[in-house]
Amino acid sequence: MENKVVRGRDLMLFKKVSENYVALGAATTHTMNLSREELDISNKDTGEYGDTELGQISWDIQADSMMIEADYDSLVDAFLSGEVLHVAFAVTAEAGSKTGKPSAGWTIGSGGYEGDVCITSITANAAHNDKATYSATFKGKGPLLKRS
Repeated sequence: MENKVVRGRDLMLFKKVSENYVALGAATTHTMNLSREELDISNKDTGEYGDTELGQISWDIQADSMMIEADYDSLVDAFLSGEVLHVAFAVTAEAGSKTGKPSAGWTIGSGGYEGDVCITSITANAAHNDKATYSATFKGKGPLLKRS
C-alpha cells in the first residue's frame, strides 16, 4: 500500500441509493468518530493501579455542508421517518480532481468504511448575508465494516 497523504477534499460521505453510492453535495467537513466503552475491572488484586477492559464499540459520522435543498430534504425525511441509511466514508474515485465535481457526480473509490446509520440530529443554519448550511450526525447502527 502506498503511503500517500489523503486530501480532505477527496474523502467523502456517500449514501447508498439502490445499488449506487451518491455523495452528499457541497460538503465542507466530514468527521468520523469511533469510541469504545471502558469497563473498569479494578479490584484488590490490581493494587493502586486501575485496570480496564474494552466494551461496546460505537461510531458516528458528522457532516457539515452547504445547503443543497434536495440533499437536505432527503435527510430531514429520513430523520423524521427514522429510516436506516447505508453510508460509506471513502475516497472518491476522482481523487485529486482540479476541476471539482464531475458532471455525472462523484463516484466512490475502493477502500474506506461503510455501515448502517440513523440520523440522530440535523441542524440548519441560515445566517443573514451568507450561505445556508446544515450539520447532520449519522449514528452507527451495528458494525462499521472495512470496504475492499
